[in-house]
Amino acid sequence: MIELVNVPSLTTIQDLGRYSYQSFGVPVSGVMDEVSARLANYLVGNEDNTPLLEFVLHGPTIKFHSSAVFAIGGDVEVKLNGQPVEAWKSYWAKRGDILEIGILKSGMYGYIAFAGGIACEPILGSCSTYLRANFGKPLSSGDKLKLGYAILTGKEGKQLPKEFVPKYEKENTVRVILGPQEEHFTKRGIETFLTSEYTVTSESDRMGYRLEGPKIEHSDKGADIITDAIPPGSIQVPKNGKPIIMLADRQTTGGYAKIGVVARVDIPKVAQKRPGERIRFKAISIEKAQETLIRQEKLMKAIKFFLRGEMRAYKVKTFGEEIIAFTKIEKKK
Repeated sequence: MIELVNVPSLTTIQDLGRYSYQSFGVPVSGVMDEVSARLANYLVGNEDNTPLLEFVLHGPTIKFHSSAVFAIGGDVEVKLNGQPVEAWKSYWAKRGDILEIGILKSGMYGYIAFAGGIACEPILGSCSTYLRANFGKPLSSGDKLKLGYAILTGKEGKQLPKEFVPKYEKENTVRVILGPQEEHFTKRGIETFLTSEYTVTSESDRMGYRLEGPKIEHSDKGADIITDAIPPGSIQVPKNGKPIIMLADRQTTGGYAKIGVVARVDIPKVAQKRPGERIRFKAISIEKAQETLIRQEKLMKAIKFFLRGEMRAYKVKTFGEEIIAFTKIEKKK
């Protein structure tokens, strides 16, 4: 069991989301940055969808009431019993230990994973907190959480290779698939969208990020459409011409024309943006978006097995660039 001693910012229990209920109007929700959350879980030997803590900007202080292995995902200073420890590395904490997590140096969301995960009662098959429907609640000082069962041996001391530590940049080019309502925008409007710089505003949350920048011009079809589905990363453009990127807590349907959809691999880049940070958009094909996602998932799988000790990593040079490759460790018979 752990106890939240101090909770300076929004901290919630999340997993990868609540699927199969969008037809009933229930949003998927789940972690904002899927990659960082999954990597944190891998470091403590968990599966991808294991419930963990997500915090905004400033991490909590936690007291351990039982021994546990933990890992922090994020660009942040961390202390265990007053002594600095590293993010992106797993540690053993014993009963009575105090974990202090500071303010993120970059990025918007950080993650705290525990071996075995956080024990919770699933709502519609998920432990994700969705505050608008009272699915779970924001955590506060004094809250105690039970941890799931885990075989802890061998999970401390796992470290993510620095080449794979996520970097949360203040400026990013985000890849998008144009459409599905491309005809609701003029040629000039689409050109504006693809050549301009947009800034994340303070009117942004887990539901969506509102952007400030050059106005995107609609065609004579206008900004409104017959309400249809909103996939993750959808970019709605209402009448004011300012884009809104729909994220984890997005509604299931909407009636604004969508100029594009962020490629799945780039959604974490968007999610980790702070108000005042900037985004540019680059159009790619559906096939290219699928290719990048397949490549990412192969890498994530390799990292998971590497941290489990089932694969080894080595450096190779390809076209003059040094990269890390993985190979399976054959078990002795």
